Amino acid sequence: MAKSTSYPDPQSFQHLPNASCSCPIHANGQPFTAPLGIQFADHVEVDPIDHETAAAVYDAHHSYMDSLPSVNLTHHGVYFQGALVGAITWRYPLISQKRIHYGVGGQLRPEPLDIETLPASLRPTARRVLPSTDEPIVDSEVISGDTIVEAARICLGVRMPNLASAALARAQERFVREHDDGDVRFLLTWVRADFDGAMVRALRDKGWTCTGYREPGQASNREDKPIRERYKWRFLCPVKRICGQSTLDRWSA
Repeated sequence: MAKSTSYPDPQSFQHLPNASCSCPIHANGQPFTAPLGIQFADHVEVDPIDHETAAAVYDAHHSYMDSLPSVNLTHHGVYFQGALVGAITWRYPLISQKRIHYGVGGQLRPEPLDIETLPASLRPTARRVLPSTDEPIVDSEVISGDTIVEAARICLGVRMPNLASAALARAQERFVREHDDGDVRFLLTWVRADFDGAMVRALRDKGWTCTGYREPGQASNREDKPIRERYKWRFLCPVKRICGQSTLDRWSA
């Protein structure tokens, strides 16, 4: 359908901090104008932040997990034009081993599952999130938990087109560059199973594959959390794929 020439595609938008929020993102934030398109990524940066700053961001803006894991590798602050807009935390996951499945071309495949056995409310999302189940699994292996690093929190405190994708790209590139000693093979993160939004699209865009789900259940050795009563999608990304991707710097040059 043709677009009206009276309303051309926007080239930028104005961001105004939330005056009612006292978190590190909004407490001292200033209005800024954000350009859209390829230029946007040029304004997104990731730098380490301390535990207290990350915790304050999650407490104010994480949709379902406001606390931090007790043991972490690093916290990343997400910045746009020098202004803090989000945070990402990296840690080793609380697993000792994980079975990984591969398809014909060596790409990640989801664990064998029948979508029709999932709760009816999850089936439409499962069909969008999971790769096609038509391709067979031709190989699998069991890897140790210390070869996986989890993005335990991915939290953005402002709504901004393309921010999730650009932030994730910057963060995973920086983590692999600064913290990978050659033993880490996969990055891991979880997304609430009834959520199908910008973060899912960002994960796919940056080389992540949904490889299955986790059923609801509280952990016996940790504080009960409402999110543990929900299904969650599991996303993995091979570190080799990140190393082989064009960086944002090259892509936007």
